[in-house]
Amino acid sequence: MLGLPGGGDGGGEYTGYLLLLRRRIAETLVFPALARRRGLSGTAHVELEIQPSGAISQVTLLASSSHRVLDEAALDAVHDVGRVPFPPGVPPRHLRVQLPVVFDLR
Repeated sequence: MLGLPGGGDGGGEYTGYLLLLRRRIAETLVFPALARRRGLSGTAHVELEIQPSGAISQVTLLASSSHRVLDEAALDAVHDVGRVPFPPGVPPRHLRVQLPVVFDLR
C-alpha cells in the first residue's frame, strides 16, 4: 500500500492522478445552504482508500472543519465521486490518501 499524506510523498507518477482526484471532489462538493447563510467556513481533512479499479472504498474524517454540516458535506462529496480510474501510464494500485476539503465563502 502506498500512503500519500497530503498527496505529496508518493512520487511524481501519482501527482497527476491526485490532482484529478482533487478536481473531481471539488466538482461534486456542495457548499451547504445552511452553512452559507451562517457564514461558516473551514477545512475538513479526509482520508480515503482507493482500489486499483479507481473505486473509493473507504472514507474517514481525520480532522473536523469545526462544523458538522461542513464535515458531512466533505464526506458526501468524496462518496459521490465514486470512482476515478487511473490514467494510462499510472500503475493502478491500492492507495491511502489524505486530502483537505476546503469550504471558503470567498
